Amino acid sequence: MSHGRVKTKGSAEDQESKRKEREKKTKLYRLGIDRAFTKHQAGEYDEEALAITAQLLTANPDITTLWNIRREVLLHFRDVDQRTEGEIQDKMQGELRLIEQCFRANPKSYGGWHHRRWVLDNMPVPIWEQELALCSKFLELDERNFLCWDYRRFVVERSQVPAADEFEFSSQKILSNFSNYSSWHYRSRLLPCIYPDPMGKLPIEEKKHKEELELVQNAAFTDPNDQSPWFYQRWLLGRTLQPLMLSQVHIFRDLVCASLNHSITFTGNNSEMHLEITVEGQNFRTTWKSTNGQQYSHVWISSLPKELFLGDKSTVVVSLYRGTALVHYLSFKSEDLQASVKPQFSAGFSEGITSVLQDELDSCMKLLDLEPDSKWTLLTSVLLMQAIDRQKYQDDTFSKLSQLIRVDPHRSGYFRDLWSRYKMEYAIDKYSESKQNIDLSCLNLTSMYHCHYLSYVHTVDLSNNNLSCRSLPQLHPLQCCQVLKLENNNIESLRGMPTLMSLHILSLRSNIISSAEEVKFLQLCTHLSSVDLSDNPAAKDEMLQELVKTFLLSVKMLNMSPL
Repeated sequence: MSHGRVKTKGSAEDQESKRKEREKKTKLYRLGIDRAFTKHQAGEYDEEALAITAQLLTANPDITTLWNIRREVLLHFRDVDQRTEGEIQDKMQGELRLIEQCFRANPKSYGGWHHRRWVLDNMPVPIWEQELALCSKFLELDERNFLCWDYRRFVVERSQVPAADEFEFSSQKILSNFSNYSSWHYRSRLLPCIYPDPMGKLPIEEKKHKEELELVQNAAFTDPNDQSPWFYQRWLLGRTLQPLMLSQVHIFRDLVCASLNHSITFTGNNSEMHLEITVEGQNFRTTWKSTNGQQYSHVWISSLPKELFLGDKSTVVVSLYRGTALVHYLSFKSEDLQASVKPQFSAGFSEGITSVLQDELDSCMKLLDLEPDSKWTLLTSVLLMQAIDRQKYQDDTFSKLSQLIRVDPHRSGYFRDLWSRYKMEYAIDKYSESKQNIDLSCLNLTSMYHCHYLSYVHTVDLSNNNLSCRSLPQLHPLQCCQVLKLENNNIESLRGMPTLMSLHILSLRSNIISSAEEVKFLQLCTHLSSVDLSDNPAAKDEMLQELVKTFLLSVKMLNMSPL
């Protein structure tokens, strides 16, 4: 039975007849393709080319080359044949009708929707109102047609439809179906335009923010297993974007290191940003290099100018500029060698917003009493706790994340990374700059977050975690680190080890490094004096000790050689 009807097996004769019919259609289709390509290669841009490609696209609208041929023919009519504006208008309207016909075969044809944009952009008199109505019609048939939603945004932008009108449209779609992810996404694009936060801290102004939180709460609890409103709520709970600023500045080994709270670039012709060093009022503009070797980075280093003299109590100022405008600066006495701004990981919501979030968290807890393994409710409760009071809910946060790892093993990697991020934030909260060392051992870290806040730490202990070789490049901000402990992790290779200018002692005991040749990836750490690879599979290789000894000797000789 299929849809209430008995399925019958066709006779061998019927199947043979269908096979021949398919072969006949395939042969005609290939002949059509060959004819279309032959005409294009011969430069025959005429009505026949349009007719052939129209037949082919009606059957299969996903052949991009055929749409390209049609565009070339239409441009030939306009620019070479010099057809009248009225004739071109008729041709373009014909294209719109053809595309609608093609959508019957595939309403999510990338080529069809792209061609429709091109037609409207090249139409003498675009008919935007008709296109907006067409989008509404298509979204009634399939409210999740993301290509149609994308095209609607194009039409709205070109025809300058007020954002408030589109916001009303998205509201109607959401109220008719809370599961309409595209409507929630569209809403998140429209709200900042209609209700911008005057302080620039929240996604939208506070009153509307509270209303949206209440709306999405109703949607989420209507069907807790529907991910669409939960994703929208995550957007509402997003941390406020902090203004660009210098986080840390310090001097070491005749170098100056600047750490920023956002990844930016100081290279390339389009970069307006630059850093300047001022000592006792005298400016020194230097060349900066990223510590990760990429164009964008949180951490940048520069050689101190040779003509710069630092007295014992010289005032050093490092300033960040956008063009000629000062963005931020940090200053310190040369005897201190460093300056910093305490990082802020709290969401920074107002008391009113926090009250609404607390109500939502209470509702999540009640829902979890009924459905303890509801993954979206668990994840949202974690985000709410972090947004309300990170310190108060620290233990509950990790308890819920542990439960998520168990409940949803397919996304355990994401939850473990979220765990790592929060563990790093709490550790950095407790870190005292005066100690110049930080203990990050036994935290079950799988990834390294916020390392740019550790750019002048001298000793970093990352032992007994779950870090792999993919975490090594994330250590590039540790430019002042002299002792790095990576014992008992899951590091199988040293490929990607960054250049750490001050590193002297590196412990890699009890990892899973199997080849002695991995030592070669440490060559960028040019001040190493000790490397411990014991209790690795490679430790059984007789060559290992010799390679390490040779490597450390070459480093020593390099540092002894005159500049």
